[in-house]
Amino acid sequence: MASEGDQQQKVWVDLETKYPEVVLCVGKIRFGEKARKNMPKNSKQDQKYTLAHAVCALLNSGGGVIKAEIENETYNLERGNIGPDLEETFRSLILFPDWREYLDFEQRDNYLLIFVKTWSSKNTASASTKPRICSLSTGLYTKGISSLYHVSPKEAFSFLERKQDKARTEISSEPLVKIRKILAVERDINIINNTVDKLFNRDQLRHGETLTFTESGHVEFKHYSTDKFLTRVKEILPQYIAGFANTAGGYLWIGVDDDGKVQGFSSDDGDLEKLSLLINSIQNKLTLFHFCGEEYTHILRCEHKIFKVYREAGDHCGYVCAVKIQPFTCVAFAEDPDSWLVEGNTIRKLKANEWAEWMTAADPDLSNFSETFRLELSLTEGPPLAKPVYSHQGLESVDDLCKQLFPVESQSIICTPEKLTEDLLQEHQGLDILMKNQLKQLSEGVLIFSRSWAVDIGLPENKDIICDVLLIAKGRPPILYTICEHPISKDFFEYSRRIAWKLKEKLVNTGGYSHKLCVIPKLLTLPSTISGGKEWDLNIEEMYPQNYSLITSGNMKDLLHALTVALLSFKSFLSDRVGSEFLNLLTMQQYQVLSENLHKSKKLFVYGLPGTGKTILALKIIDKIRTMLQCTKNEVLYVCENQPLRDFVRQKNICQAATRVAFLQTNFHEVKHIIVDEAQNFRAEKGNWYSKALAITSSPDLPEPGFFWIFLDYLQKSHCFETGLPREEWHDPVESLTKVVRNANSIYSYLKDQMEKIVEDPTTDIPNQRLKTLLCRATCAHAVQGCIKIESKLSKEEIAKYVAEHCYTYLKKGYSKKDIAILCYSDEAVNIYYGILASEMRKLNIGLRQMKGWVAQHAIIDSVRRFSGLERSIIFGIIPPCFPFHREIFKNILVCVASRANLNLHLLFSN
Repeated sequence: MASEGDQQQKVWVDLETKYPEVVLCVGKIRFGEKARKNMPKNSKQDQKYTLAHAVCALLNSGGGVIKAEIENETYNLERGNIGPDLEETFRSLILFPDWREYLDFEQRDNYLLIFVKTWSSKNTASASTKPRICSLSTGLYTKGISSLYHVSPKEAFSFLERKQDKARTEISSEPLVKIRKILAVERDINIINNTVDKLFNRDQLRHGETLTFTESGHVEFKHYSTDKFLTRVKEILPQYIAGFANTAGGYLWIGVDDDGKVQGFSSDDGDLEKLSLLINSIQNKLTLFHFCGEEYTHILRCEHKIFKVYREAGDHCGYVCAVKIQPFTCVAFAEDPDSWLVEGNTIRKLKANEWAEWMTAADPDLSNFSETFRLELSLTEGPPLAKPVYSHQGLESVDDLCKQLFPVESQSIICTPEKLTEDLLQEHQGLDILMKNQLKQLSEGVLIFSRSWAVDIGLPENKDIICDVLLIAKGRPPILYTICEHPISKDFFEYSRRIAWKLKEKLVNTGGYSHKLCVIPKLLTLPSTISGGKEWDLNIEEMYPQNYSLITSGNMKDLLHALTVALLSFKSFLSDRVGSEFLNLLTMQQYQVLSENLHKSKKLFVYGLPGTGKTILALKIIDKIRTMLQCTKNEVLYVCENQPLRDFVRQKNICQAATRVAFLQTNFHEVKHIIVDEAQNFRAEKGNWYSKALAITSSPDLPEPGFFWIFLDYLQKSHCFETGLPREEWHDPVESLTKVVRNANSIYSYLKDQMEKIVEDPTTDIPNQRLKTLLCRATCAHAVQGCIKIESKLSKEEIAKYVAEHCYTYLKKGYSKKDIAILCYSDEAVNIYYGILASEMRKLNIGLRQMKGWVAQHAIIDSVRRFSGLERSIIFGIIPPCFPFHREIFKNILVCVASRANLNLHLLFSN
């Protein structure tokens, strides 16, 4: 079989294609039953493997096209099949009775094109019959009673699942039980057959003697001729060591024939040393995949012994080598699986650990958040590269969001979004006629306008493009219209093709769409006259099989769902806490603020009520800016007041991040765009941060003004100092966020009550009328009730005992330490309570950390100000009597504390 390097040379990405997706070239292939029957065996096998390798790579990467030059020029697809051996290869690769559901064939001149749909295990009887990814082979072996078995791709999932269950059982055992199990395993190997063990402990064997045991699940005999001895041993050793280790352990006897008769092998001392080094090196080179979390201490154990073989006359005539392999709880790979992936312009083979992680991947365990999140796209339903997708309970589901974004009515084509459509039609005379000409004979679908579909899906924009319009209509493939003012050029087509390609990729690999799909790019020019525009079409649609054009009503719904997920998804902050990446969906309000202002407002004030996702949106706009303008991360700066939030953003590695103080003290020469978060808690001390940020983003040295967005919430202002923000009347333009997504319903009710008290009786300088309007529009997304408890007149010792006991109860219920935060009003209060709390919690074996940097894995104690912008499931707020702090912000502090809690809030008022 060809090596990875050889295969990459035989299969390559076509960089000159007109197709809006990945095209893999495989060179010359012979097709047809008779032509393939007459091929030399090696060439036939080589071509089969090349094609299988290319199909596998596309199945795992979201689909694409394979371009094969027809070697036998007289071949005609319409008059004959592709060849029974190729059909059988595809059938065994795809693990699906009707492999043509995944592959379509078309002949173009002297090329055969294979259209490959994405791999998907959706709608199969069970996950064990259709693994998450496609593989030609697994690199896994097990030892059966009579022979060694290669674990097939179809069997791999159930094999890994059984090994995982066994490893978890051992992990859950007490340490003493684990030791006993290890000793029992070793004992089992030693007493597999007493005679085997006794023989292993002998010093020599007699030539021709028949061993008193036979081959079994624990014993294998091998004998090779002298001239190929080391080569053959090198070939089989990884498979047998891994096979025995993956099963129940055993012995491999080299130099003994199948009947158990000692033959021995000839060797000089140098070859014996090579054999020992070979066995040791193979044992160390095997890839081990661990379910146990003990990869540094849990090793595969294997020993070997070389026996001298003597004839009856007593003369030395050769050697036998016995290898003893202990059973391995986790998984040993003899080699990397034969499974491939397209990445950019290259095709690469998956490494064993990467493949095993992919095969065993499951939706993250959100049992502690089951009342908070709804699963929208499961790993078992999506294509290989898809991530699980969740939405908040109480928020709009994907179905709800889809209906709002892309309303479909029978017998009509709906233009959406309505406001943007109106703006574009007013700005560009003749655009309405141009698009109407494209909609003739279409009965049902949506026409989705965007100033730049490139930006919407994560590509840089082209300022010479008027807009992009995506048509999704019944009976047609999706069509992307790119509308230009200038004469059409090859560059414009390549721009449109790249968007169509990326759009398909997003629909499949993010949105989870698993049907046959192509997105057709089409260029339109808009002239100054109203008579209609010019069209430039390379007939891309005709380059696809007809069944790629047939979007049915059912498929349209799936496609629009996938588009909704592709546009609204972002990596959830909870991914860091549950140790598994998954996606959340923006609310409709968050998406509208982002999408409607991205091209309209370089400078923007975003008012957000507590828990409405301001930081989510701040990070999302940074991502969009970088993509749209092709910025480096050093050209975008995130500024906040406190260090933990700064560190949280720094770990995302998408931009520079600084506190206000550091921003004032440092010259950010590369920065062009600034996003300010939690601005209500900024201070005017040490310099005018607002003027500096404004000067940087509107510098005359910039070709155009940069983005300057300010996120703020006056209801969470935690001090009485000047903020450095301009007066309210200078806040223009303004957007607002009023749908609370962070807090459970009972916590939201408490928050709403406190916020209304602040607005009814303002004690600080706040934009009162604007806040009243926001509160009138406030809603809570959560269906979960949550928990809020308030305790009064507690001493420090009583508070410490209360917190420790409740933390212990939460941990017993299945919550994690990283779900818990204890918040005090000031740093001084943190220092006072830390020692008392840590001591009390140690009694219950609960660790407590002060928040230094971004500490995500521990129960922490911090001040309200430093924890601004962050959140946890369980919050204990320690509130001193009103008189020590400024009375003006007492209710604001309560809002700050309460808004940090997702599900459980404890407010503890000291005496």
